[in-house]
Amino acid sequence: MGCPALASECLHDAWLRLGEMDVRAAVQNPEAYVYRVACNAAMDRIRSQRPWQYAGLADDALDHVADPAPGPEHIAADRSELAAVDRAMARLPRRHRAVLLGLRLDELSRPEVARRQGISLRSVDTALRQALDHCAGGSGRAVLAGVSAPRRALRSPPP
Repeated sequence: MGCPALASECLHDAWLRLGEMDVRAAVQNPEAYVYRVACNAAMDRIRSQRPWQYAGLADDALDHVADPAPGPEHIAADRSELAAVDRAMARLPRRHRAVLLGLRLDELSRPEVARRQGISLRSVDTALRQALDHCAGGSGRAVLAGVSAPRRALRSPPP
């Protein structure tokens, strides 16, 4: 049984069962008979305390625990926003896209991007700011990184 108190209760149940029984025929092996009654009492006790019987209570308790995984609405919104940023990136001029990808995706330094593009550091900052503003506007978000004060908007490419 794994617990002396539980075993004692089962033996007490067996004793009560034996006292209530009306045995009509002679028992051939009384020790085996008493042992079997005690085992049956113990099995009945174990069956009555099965944890699966309380699974409904556990489910009710778990209903109040928040799932940290994003739900379908959040996933759909994120995918839509990502598609909007992707469309905005596709409309960026080549240089602005190269500056943005070099700094944010390839994690190059500003001087490395300037050298690769053949432009000044100030032009790198301007291209980054304009590219971020353009992508943020395309997704309906505000720019949270990059050069903070916008000066000049990115000119739209000809249709």
